[in-house]
Amino acid sequence: MIKYNEIKIILPKPPSLNQFYAGKHWTVRSKKKEQYWKYIATELEQLDRFHMDRFSVSVRYNCRYDVDNAIVCSKFLADYLRNNGYVDDDTPKYFFSQKTQYDETLGKDVFEVNIKCYGYKLI
Repeated sequence: MIKYNEIKIILPKPPSLNQFYAGKHWTVRSKKKEQYWKYIATELEQLDRFHMDRFSVSVRYNCRYDVDNAIVCSKFLADYLRNNGYVDDDTPKYFFSQKTQYDETLGKDVFEVNIKCYGYKLI
């Protein structure tokens, strides 16, 4: 068992938080989330299957979103990890830290995600 591992993935621009919750019916939001999950799955399928005890997420991005509107990337990722068996839950016991930072040195609409995995185990 490896105690600590970092995984870096590149994701496309998600919907902004304002756009995601602006009067949209839950079915519309659910469809957008499922579409974004496909991007996450494509990135994680390139890795060996793993499980982790705890994790944190750091996102650097380059698009016109305010930093607080870019949080959807972390939200969708944490939900995906929980729902697909990479971690038991996304409560603070398991998902203890997230950071979102604008970075104009990245390509346009790029979201670079660093997942710090604690209690990382290949399965």
